Amino acid sequence: MTFASSRQNAEHDQSNTPKAPPLAGPSPVGSPSAAFATTSQDAPIRLHPAATEDPLPARMREHVTVVFAAGQIDETATACARLLKGYNSSAFLWTTLGACHAHRRAFNDALTCFNRARELAPTAPDAYAGMAGVYVQQGKPDAAESHFRTTIGLDPSNVVALNNFANFLTGCGRSDEAAALLKSAMGHAPGNAIVVYNLANALRQLGNTAEAKRYYAQALSLQPDLPEARFNYGQLLCSDQEFEAAAPQFDRLVEANPDDDRARAYKLHIMAKLNDFGWVQEYQAHRRHLGLRGTAVAPFTTLAMEDNPDLLRVRTQAYADTVIIPPLRKPADPIRPASRPERLRIGYFSADFHCHATMFLLGGVLRAHDTSRFDIHAFSYGPQRDDAQRALVQNSVGHFHEAFGLSDQALVDLAKAQNLDIAVDLKGYTGRSRSSIFAQRLAPVQISYLGYPGTMGSPSIDYLITDSVVSPAGTERHFEESLIRMPHSYQPNDPERKVAPRQFTRSDCGLPEDGFIFCCFNNSYKITPREFDIWMPLLTEVEGSVLWLLSSGPASEANLRREAEARGVAAERLVFADRMTQDEHLARQKVADLFLDTFAVNAHTTGSDALWAGLPVLTLPGQQFAARVGASLLNAVNLPELIATDEADYKARALHLAQDPSALMALRSKLNVNRRTAPLFDAKSYTRSLEDAFDAVFDHWKADQPKTHVTVSAAPQPRKAGRAGKKVPFAAA
Repeated sequence: MTFASSRQNAEHDQSNTPKAPPLAGPSPVGSPSAAFATTSQDAPIRLHPAATEDPLPARMREHVTVVFAAGQIDETATACARLLKGYNSSAFLWTTLGACHAHRRAFNDALTCFNRARELAPTAPDAYAGMAGVYVQQGKPDAAESHFRTTIGLDPSNVVALNNFANFLTGCGRSDEAAALLKSAMGHAPGNAIVVYNLANALRQLGNTAEAKRYYAQALSLQPDLPEARFNYGQLLCSDQEFEAAAPQFDRLVEANPDDDRARAYKLHIMAKLNDFGWVQEYQAHRRHLGLRGTAVAPFTTLAMEDNPDLLRVRTQAYADTVIIPPLRKPADPIRPASRPERLRIGYFSADFHCHATMFLLGGVLRAHDTSRFDIHAFSYGPQRDDAQRALVQNSVGHFHEAFGLSDQALVDLAKAQNLDIAVDLKGYTGRSRSSIFAQRLAPVQISYLGYPGTMGSPSIDYLITDSVVSPAGTERHFEESLIRMPHSYQPNDPERKVAPRQFTRSDCGLPEDGFIFCCFNNSYKITPREFDIWMPLLTEVEGSVLWLLSSGPASEANLRREAEARGVAAERLVFADRMTQDEHLARQKVADLFLDTFAVNAHTTGSDALWAGLPVLTLPGQQFAARVGASLLNAVNLPELIATDEADYKARALHLAQDPSALMALRSKLNVNRRTAPLFDAKSYTRSLEDAFDAVFDHWKADQPKTHVTVSAAPQPRKAGRAGKKVPFAAA
């Protein structure tokens, strides 16, 4: 019997853990040539022996079964054809021959054989199971489901059929139904690692990652050489910040298969998270082919390893081809209205509608939307956390759709039922991503926004929201999407974000009472030897200075201290900050003197955090989107003097501010004024511009015009409500 493959959502936390190439797929049970497979096209065939009344003698059935189980498909087909001359009424032979044809993708011949077997033995399940597998591979889901159900109806304890039907349902986005079938299969075969592994996949797609992690571990205890289970288990360990536990999972995978690029990309990313700078040499040895020779890699895993937007786009497109897959049946094009609806229906999709970096930025936009012209929907498929940010969303949008635990298909159905005009993916290739659902065209216009700093690499995403600093003229080739360039910065901010009233002292933060405090609160994977080779000489030249970093655990701290000592800097001059609530983290940043940005991936939300807290950020723009966000933020807060031109200039500016207290004080005073008046923290004007962008791209679609890059003009004045026909200020780029 064939099995049905499923392309599932892999995960990666926006600020911590990368998302994998598609989640290692489901596996067949008891296949003749392998313990598992990842694509239905290559899936081997599995048979149960026919009923005892089959005319073929038992010893002959056993011989054919053994040959087939050994993966000798041609030999099996030849034997079946020869034996059918004497045993033409053997349903077992017809079923087996059909399985051989199916394995060789001769689907019409396979169906002919299965139909003959069904006529001879109408109550035997195997022929129906074989037909179901063929229909899966032919892209006939209704026929496949019907035959799977018939198979299980005839043999409810058929573990192979239960497993393969579950895989089919998972592939259709119906993981809730799949999980029930797999739990039934586990009841019949509790020691079958493949069934346990596939159950973990289904639970993971439903968002039940804790239980999924437990089942991955159980599958590995049953079958330690099951690489797909090890890969997915490692992913979930990463999602839970258990990097030291995750590292050996990917080490083992790469040792077993050095060509497994997706495992190597994770291995490298975890090394970067732990600040094991050994990743640099290993990455350089593999960079030219990583993710381009057969197994795609999650773009985020290599984002901080190289500032190369051309290479990033190629890798991302290869990855998108495995994740955002158009349905077999192209949905009908929606009818284009003659005029703009009174209220455009906008759907925001995210797992982060709670206390999360996304909401720290987007909260002001949701609060400021013109509800007379826009009908705002939030689709929340992340954890159901009861906090202030979740309450903000629920109180700000017109419709809050709780989608946690919904399968992909159920989420698609829910979204389509709202008749959205524009669907906005706030996650991209980040944690708990479900970007694959956008392949089913949730709205006429689909936009990537805020969550992932780069192209999605898929034609299913029409536009990417950016700005002219992050994506200046001439960089369009780095993106699959058409660009929407916002007038100041692509990044929104919430000016109502609270800073704790607590006055932190240096002593509270474990910092020395005297001396200049450089800091960088970026995630650890962004810190590379390139930054350290500048930062450590700065500490040497600025007597008594320290570098204040966000802690990523004991292993990371030990590695960074070792790197400091290797550059002639005492380990104790690195001070690590524990994580705390957002408002207190903002408040304690006032203790620092200067935030030193990282290069290949800048401070994003972290940069806005620092600026909102009144802490100057020194940045050096690079080439890719993620490497130019710092410059975008500083441009929008009117502090261009903090944008360096090269590494030497970056160091010189840092040194000047560290050695000239009056210059630093003047800069901080300017920031304290600008943070209240500059565009970066003007959520109302930003939202007007965003709404103008929505109008512009909807008008393009409504008029059936080709997509084009759009530059949105600044909209500083609040707009009167109810002006549905207002002309949109934009220009084609």
